Amino acid sequence: MRVVIDHIAGSRRGQRQEFPAGTRVRFGRHPECEVSFDPHRDIDASSRHAELRSVDAGWVLVDLGSSNGTYVEGHRITEAPVAQAVPVSIEFGPGGPRIRMFVGDDAAIEALLPAPVEARKPPWKLVAALGAIALVLIVILVARC
Repeated sequence: MRVVIDHIAGSRRGQRQEFPAGTRVRFGRHPECEVSFDPHRDIDASSRHAELRSVDAGWVLVDLGSSNGTYVEGHRITEAPVAQAVPVSIEFGPGGPRIRMFVGDDAAIEALLPAPVEARKPPWKLVAALGAIALVLIVILVARC
């Protein structure tokens, strides 16, 4: 049994990580976390944001008191059970890093379809520059009228 983490959005988008399912998996910006996000770019994630724990009946994802919350399938959670062989979408803060988590055996992991990867957002400087150019053009057009 393994835990598969596919990074969908955030600084690690497009990457895959795998861990033995019997261990805990910690998520956050702290370098000691097994799933460690970029401390400068993934600022919506807390340093120690959430943790996947093995429990008697399976696994549970626990928010560790994060500032921006942990969202499973779009719903904010404090704890959420994680079913075996069911892909789960997790977001660390609204607009923060997003992953697909999957717990399963080798056969289930092989059958898992590739994770969707979100397109990179354009850098804010580019968006600001395009907005400034549009504003200048509008002012020129208005001045000519």
